[in-house]
Amino acid sequence: MKMKKTIIALLLALCVTSASYAQSQMFISYDFRANPGSEDAIAKLLTDYHDQVGSYKSGGMNVLRMDMKGEMETTHRVVILGEIDNFGPENPTPEARLQSELLGKKLEDHIEKETSSVAGYILYGRGDGVEGDSYGAGWLMNVTDPATFAPSFLKFANSDEINAILGDRTLMFGSFAAGGTSIPATHWVYAYFANIVDYMATMEQIYASDAFQLHQEEVAGIYTLTREFTEEQILSFE
Repeated sequence: MKMKKTIIALLLALCVTSASYAQSQMFISYDFRANPGSEDAIAKLLTDYHDQVGSYKSGGMNVLRMDMKGEMETTHRVVILGEIDNFGPENPTPEARLQSELLGKKLEDHIEKETSSVAGYILYGRGDGVEGDSYGAGWLMNVTDPATFAPSFLKFANSDEINAILGDRTLMFGSFAAGGTSIPATHWVYAYFANIVDYMATMEQIYASDAFQLHQEEVAGIYTLTREFTEEQILSFE
């Protein structure tokens, strides 16, 4: 019953308008363990749903398959993101709400277990993205002094050295607003790469850079890395 309510609540978030906050970008993430062999069925249900309800006002929905995840139970994630004041489908209607409820019920047949559901803010983003980049890497962390960490991270991310390494690759930084103990973190960093080889080669350069070393010196003692993972984007709806 809890999983059913969470699925429906996540999908119904597409049909409401969010209140205004200081931050302009938000996301909602639903993580789950799919039944073995259910990925194609889940993809078809989500594709059929979006064929009926249309596009989004801003942002969209990404469906991702976990790759390197350590001990995480999650196999897949659905992430909805967009502008806080412009969130959800382009044409929210009572029919779209009913379609969301129906989709949630259908998805239950293909999901073994809910592993977490969280919401948060996208506080910073750089890079226009490289066409074809679909391999994501995420770092979750507990930050005890955001007022010190955030400026240091932005200086690192905007440095000439890191811009030269990343090119047009996407790099984002944000915080969690809801999710309870299911996410042992206050903040996150996320980046997109072409594939696992591109991820490994690029991160090797970043970790060896002077900009990264300086950033680590500036934030020493005020953050703890709690989780690192990679995943592949299998569907994207805008």
